[in-house]
Amino acid sequence: MNSYIFFRVRDILQKEEAVSCGIVIVEILRGAKNEKDFQLLNQSLKSLPQIPIDDVVIERASKWGFLLERRGKFVPTTDLLIAGAAYKKARILHADSDFELISSVVDLEEERILTAHATL
Repeated sequence: MNSYIFFRVRDILQKEEAVSCGIVIVEILRGAKNEKDFQLLNQSLKSLPQIPIDDVVIERASKWGFLLERRGKFVPTTDLLIAGAAYKKARILHADSDFELISSVVDLEEERILTAHATL
């Protein structure tokens, strides 16, 4: 991880502004390098406040996916659910242009953390 991302995430954690949701945990844990990392990440992620994936989130994600597909833009269901959960509750920090696509149809608070100064 480069220093920009490290310090940006550290700042959010120190300010206790970080939240998560179940689907984010799944996305991160599936990429763990080994069992030890899996357990450490699992414990850390579950210690954050969780935004539930409820009927409102599902309805929101479905509508946004529908609107985007009518414009010829295809966004993975996981990203639609993450955006739906974060909507009006949290800013999404990402390295994924799909959240920028979602922002083209809805006022989603998102921040791309990969810049010309930051690469993974």
